[in-house]
Amino acid sequence: MEEGICCTTYGDQAYRFTDIANVNFGPFKPVEMSDKETLNRLFSAVNPQISDLTFSNLIMWRHMINIHVAWFGGFACLLAIPREYPPYVYAPIGDMSGDRAGFAGAVWETVEFFRANGWQPRFRCVPIDAAPALTGLFEACECEEDRDFFDYVYLSDDLIKLGGKKYDGKRNHIKRFKKLDDYEYVKLTPDRIDDCIRIMYDRCAENDCDCLRGNDYACDRKPSSELLEHFSDLDCTGALIKVGNHFEAFTIGEALNRDTAVIYIEKGNTAVPGIYTYINQQFVEREWSGMTYINREEDEGVPGLRKAKLSYHPVKLIEKYTITCK
Repeated sequence: MEEGICCTTYGDQAYRFTDIANVNFGPFKPVEMSDKETLNRLFSAVNPQISDLTFSNLIMWRHMINIHVAWFGGFACLLAIPREYPPYVYAPIGDMSGDRAGFAGAVWETVEFFRANGWQPRFRCVPIDAAPALTGLFEACECEEDRDFFDYVYLSDDLIKLGGKKYDGKRNHIKRFKKLDDYEYVKLTPDRIDDCIRIMYDRCAENDCDCLRGNDYACDRKPSSELLEHFSDLDCTGALIKVGNHFEAFTIGEALNRDTAVIYIEKGNTAVPGIYTYINQQFVEREWSGMTYINREEDEGVPGLRKAKLSYHPVKLIEKYTITCK
């Protein structure tokens, strides 16, 4: 069925997928690799806490949720047009406290853009420090916690040492893995990208995923492949675990801010006992021990994923909000 015809449910109302061909993008353009330097400079200046605000994350998801960018004054505004939600923008990225007029101007530019396209102005993934500045600009708006997209943040020392009774199960998983006769931690380099793609494909085949039947929206294989395709041009670090003669797991992450690393991907063969726990622990120990925190992104409301993330005992959750202008 064509875009613009299908409907889904958003809140209590039916939502018709946005037909990209009919959008008047105006100042917004697709995010491209050539935007890396400009956006990285802004991200570095604002020291982001949420995992969404890295250039690698934008490249990873740019086609899946149609990410576009526009610049208003000293602020970057990121637009997303996903299938499962109405269009939204992130809070303008720039010197929010030092240039309040510029921040407000960027907000109103995006509001007018939304109204010109017949959309309700909506800001998502709004961090807690930006929420008051945004809501204060509107006479009427709705601000809601987006719990499904809260980021899970852990002490790197906890993930490395797995100390204490609360991590008994994790240590047992690693003990089971280490009973294997032949395994190796291998740094991810461009010549091993194909091994990562094969691991993803095997995982989807194991789960009989609809992505293998042409539904790119069934899982995260498409955005993960996008990240792998551009791995050499991004600022990411990765690793694989080799068991015998085969690579059976891989992971990728990068520095999110001055004291936090973010983990984007972690895929492995579930038939190998303990491999997920092992690659999680080893990746942090070998690559991110100099960071205080590890951000392992959100659970998207998936019960199994929430349980798994909570089992590692996050030290904090990074709140995100959705602000809808009335």
